[in-house]
Amino acid sequence: MPLNRVICYAAITVFLSLIHFSSSAHEDETKRDTVSAMVMYGEAMLLDGIEEMNKEEIALYKDSLIHLTNPPLSVIEQIEIYEQIPSMTFEEVFHLIDSLFEMESIPYPLINQINLYVATHEPIEEEEIDTSQYPADFYYQSWNTLIPNPYAVRNLIQNDSTLELKLQGGKRLQEFQMPIEGVLTSGFGWRDGRNHNGIDIDLEVWDTVRTSFPGMVRVARYYGGYGRVVVVRHWNGLETLYAHLHRIKVKPGDIVNAGDLVGLGGSSGHSTGSHLHWEIRFKGVPINPAHFIDLQEGELQKDVLVLKRTRYGYAAFPEGVVFHEVKRGEFLYKIASEYGTTVNKLCELNGIRRNSILVVGQKIRVI
Repeated sequence: MPLNRVICYAAITVFLSLIHFSSSAHEDETKRDTVSAMVMYGEAMLLDGIEEMNKEEIALYKDSLIHLTNPPLSVIEQIEIYEQIPSMTFEEVFHLIDSLFEMESIPYPLINQINLYVATHEPIEEEEIDTSQYPADFYYQSWNTLIPNPYAVRNLIQNDSTLELKLQGGKRLQEFQMPIEGVLTSGFGWRDGRNHNGIDIDLEVWDTVRTSFPGMVRVARYYGGYGRVVVVRHWNGLETLYAHLHRIKVKPGDIVNAGDLVGLGGSSGHSTGSHLHWEIRFKGVPINPAHFIDLQEGELQKDVLVLKRTRYGYAAFPEGVVFHEVKRGEFLYKIASEYGTTVNKLCELNGIRRNSILVVGQKIRVI
């Protein structure tokens, strides 16, 4: 973890300790100690005095910026993030700060403002909620409306081996829908020194973005590099994420069907141009959509998805696929010829490159 993040978390931890151990008789002393423990990244703040403003005053100020001839979009977006802080637990604030440090241009004034808020307010207690009403609760036993991926993945997947998830069919699952028709501009996998956990689809600002499977909206808010983001948990246990939206058209708890409107396309958050960043996850583990969806045709390859537990997550493939076990002397072109397919297709199905070295005994998906 980068040092600046460690320092930021340490400052909040110091504050929590001071709150816990100090008595009301030492309230003033605690406040002085808290402020001295707060970490600042330069002197810039998001907005002087914003921590003393109520929700209505912040909303009015934000609206005044929006109606300027040249509205400061980055400031407006940061104010929208800050508006969420009062409803977050400190653990959720940690996750938020972590996402802010991942941004290409780190918003230090916003981080300073969040640190000031934390240093001058007591933490809210996380509510106990009945999760049984939510989709796939038997997999998750939790329902978080603030963080797109809040799961302790290791704990959730440690007892899994092989799972089969029905993807469509019947009244509840309905028929799969692509979130938008457009050109695939970036695939799943390693990109720019980090893992790209979804795919990017080109769109124009204001284009309609639709949910892929039926389910319930879990997150609908502005969140770090995702910008305006919607997360839907589906009845089969999958979760889909729709990021960089210009407008959000749903709220947490909304029931949606496959093909329903969730938002309008845009370029909010960490985005270099208008596009949809679309993720599919199971128990917090990102899954490559190309492994079970024909992205060119916009159709599922099969109605059942098989998830096989691996060391770090899941291998995902449609029911009924064929694997070839590599033998001595075999290479991709020879295997492709044997099954009447192409090297490019084998690479796409297995997430490998044309020059990847094959190992004897390795299993290659061929169909």
